[in-house]
Amino acid sequence: MKEKISKDEAKAQKNLAAKNREATLGSFRQIDGNIWSLEYKSAYGLDALLKKGVSSIMDAVVFLQKEVQMPHLAVNPAHGGFACSTFNAKNPEGDYIFGRNFDYKAAPCVVCWTSPENGYRSMSVIDSTFFLHGTKYLSLKNAKRPLRIMGAPYMAMDGINEKGFSCAVLEIKTKATKQQTGKKPIITTVALRAVLDKCATVDEAIELFAAYDMHDSLFINYHYQLADAEGNSAIIEYVDNKMYVIKQEKKDDNLILTNYFLTPGGDNHDGRGYKRYDHIENTLKQHNGILTEENAMKLLSECTLNYRHKVLKHPVITLWSAVYNCNEKSMLLCAGMDYSKKYKCYIDRPGEVLLWDDTVPAES
Repeated sequence: MKEKISKDEAKAQKNLAAKNREATLGSFRQIDGNIWSLEYKSAYGLDALLKKGVSSIMDAVVFLQKEVQMPHLAVNPAHGGFACSTFNAKNPEGDYIFGRNFDYKAAPCVVCWTSPENGYRSMSVIDSTFFLHGTKYLSLKNAKRPLRIMGAPYMAMDGINEKGFSCAVLEIKTKATKQQTGKKPIITTVALRAVLDKCATVDEAIELFAAYDMHDSLFINYHYQLADAEGNSAIIEYVDNKMYVIKQEKKDDNLILTNYFLTPGGDNHDGRGYKRYDHIENTLKQHNGILTEENAMKLLSECTLNYRHKVLKHPVITLWSAVYNCNEKSMLLCAGMDYSKKYKCYIDRPGEVLLWDDTVPAES
C-alpha cells in the first residue's frame, strides 16, 4: 500500500520529476550519424517494479506510466533479425575485458548513463529502434522525442557498472522462456537493468537471475553473458523453462556466445553463429586469451553481419561493437560498421563520447 502524502509533497514530487525529465531530455545529443548520448537524470522506479513483478513489455510500460510519472512513455517492439556475439578476455596490462557485437535492423545506437539513488552507476548501449523507431524520432526538433526517451534505462542491450560488472543479451531462435515457479516475474530488459544496478560480481548476478521467473520480452529465447572485474564470466541460458549456468573452469578461461545453446539439450535447430563462435575461439587460443582492446575490436569487426532480412526486407547489420574494460570501467565503441572511427566512454564521465585515436597497430 502506498504511503499517503500531502498535496504540497505531491506537487513538489511532480515538479522535481518534471525538472529531472527536462534535464534528461536536455542531455540528449548526437555524436555522429550512428551514435547519440544520453545522461539519464530521472527516477525510473526499478525497486518498485521488481517488487511488483513484470511479465511483459506492456506491464513495464503501464507501471512506468502510472508510477514513475512517465505518462507519455511508449515502446516499439522489435521484429526479429537479431544475431550478436560476445566473449571475455584479458588485456596485456592484466585488465579483464568483455567484447560484444550487437546485430539487428540498421539504426543509430544510444549510449546511456544512469545514476540511481539505490544502485550502482552504469553505462549501457541501446538500440534506438526499440524506443525511438530508429531515425524517425532522432531529431532534437521533434516534439514527440520525450514520448520515447524516458524508457531508456529499460532498453539496455549491454553495459557496465561502476563495480566493473558487465553483461549482454543475445538471441536464440527458439521458443520464448515463460517460467512459472511462483517467483516474481521479470522480463529480459528489466533483468539487464536490475543486474547493472544491483550486482557487483558475476555470482551476484546469477543469484539475481535465479530469484525471478524469466519471461522473455518477445517471442524468442534469449541467453546472457556476464563478466566482472575479478576475471569471472558466466553464461545464463533457459532450456525448457529451466535456468542453466555455464561457468569458467578457471578464472582466466574464455567464454564465447553467439546464437545457439551451449547447454546440453538445448534446441539448436535454428541455431546461428557457429562460424563466428569458431573464429572468436581460434583467435583467442592463438593469443592465449590475451588481446589489447584494439585487437578485441578488430576481432569483433571480423564477426560482423550485413545482409537484407528475407521476410521484413530491412538491412541487418552490426549496429555497434563494444569492448568493455571491467577494471577501467570504460568502453571502446564503434558503430554503424565504421571501424575507422573509434570512441571511448567512461562511467565517471557521463554524456561524453570521446573520439579515440587508434595509434596502436593491430596484431597480425
